[in-house]
Amino acid sequence: MPRRKRVRGRLIQKQKNQLELEKKVKIIASKNDNTDIWTEGQFNTVEEAINYLDKIDTSDVTYNVYSDSNRVIYTKQGGVSA
Repeated sequence: MPRRKRVRGRLIQKQKNQLELEKKVKIIASKNDNTDIWTEGQFNTVEEAINYLDKIDTSDVTYNVYSDSNRVIYTKQGGVSA
């Protein structure tokens, strides 16, 4: 019969076979007068998000592409890339 192992002092344990977290980018849109903010979409890659934004032509909305670590990667304001 195998011996029991004692585990002491471990409140938070990491999983040994940890799967890679999903890395997605989000497009957050806001009106230029800051009256309304919404999530336009969620994509797997930055290229997909930028291609989606290139198809949109709205003059009174600012679009920001956020990475999985909540950093702005790309901005499109009123039909012109910034």
